[in-house]
Amino acid sequence: MSEVVGMNGESIVFDGATVAKFRHHGKDEAARNPVSTFREYTIKEKTSLLGKPKKPPQFDVLLAMSSFMSLTVDEAGKSAVEALIAEVRAAAGR
Repeated sequence: MSEVVGMNGESIVFDGATVAKFRHHGKDEAARNPVSTFREYTIKEKTSLLGKPKKPPQFDVLLAMSSFMSLTVDEAGKSAVEALIAEVRAAAGR
């Protein structure tokens, strides 16, 4: 089981068969999708109102499956998301 914890208490969890999004530090399950519905993901660096990168860096993650899941992570979270996506792709056969 892999879990990526975001900056605001949300998390995305991959258990081998499904990907789930939790809110409120894991107390509220917002969505759960079978791994076979994985389509794509994006990681975008957040910027300030003037277009400059935030300090420390923050990244918006969008995971497209049968529903969309989003999360804001720091540098360490970005590498954790990429590792989780590699596992999802392997399980989905992509």
